[in-house]
Amino acid sequence: MADTDFGSCWRTVRLYCPAAPTFLAREWVNAAWKQLLSARHWGFLRGELTVSPTAADQYLTTPADFGSWKVVVDPSRQVKISFTKSLDDLATSDPGLTTSGPVTALVAATPSTDPATLGYTRYLYYPSGSSSTLRCVYHRRAPRLDDTTVFGGVMDSAGEVLVAGALAQAALWPGTPDRPNPYFNAGVAQAKTAEFKYGVQMLSLRDDEQYPDDLWDSWNEADCGCQQSADLRASDYSPAAGY
Repeated sequence: MADTDFGSCWRTVRLYCPAAPTFLAREWVNAAWKQLLSARHWGFLRGELTVSPTAADQYLTTPADFGSWKVVVDPSRQVKISFTKSLDDLATSDPGLTTSGPVTALVAATPSTDPATLGYTRYLYYPSGSSSTLRCVYHRRAPRLDDTTVFGGVMDSAGEVLVAGALAQAALWPGTPDRPNPYFNAGVAQAKTAEFKYGVQMLSLRDDEQYPDDLWDSWNEADCGCQQSADLRASDYSPAAGY
């Protein structure tokens, strides 16, 4: 059976493990999907956004599927825009936000309070008041699998990989007192886990081939004038520094 969609995946799991209820088989496949997504930033989940902030725009509200930034650039100046500075950095370097000029940084702010985008991630334009057009590439958050999910592109073989991951969980489930699970077997669980990890690795190689990871590497980052905190962290300490 070709596992090309979510439905065929969980049905295949039930063929191997008929003692499992339907809802449990579905959750095992979704759990495997979550593990696959956490393995790396997948190129097929990249999204793009183009914004042209004006003097009236103080914040950039990200799309609903926003996960994290990959790169933000100002093509007109050929510079990368920082998105790693904090509001604490601004409070140190420019507490009154009086700096003017083109945007050099997107600073994480409080979530959106607009009813239409309530709770969405929001970033402060710094400095504000510029009309520079920014091109943003971000990592999208993939939704849970459901009955409308069909695998294609880089993920055209994801179904069989997810089945392996789901069966690894099925093999660790003993069943219920009145209906034990015949598929319960630690050795099978170990083998299926290895099969799942190998499948994720192969998908990762294919993803690298189709989505090269060198976007704008040669562009310098704009100087946003934000000072980094001088406070020492535990990871900054070395025995040599104590002498």
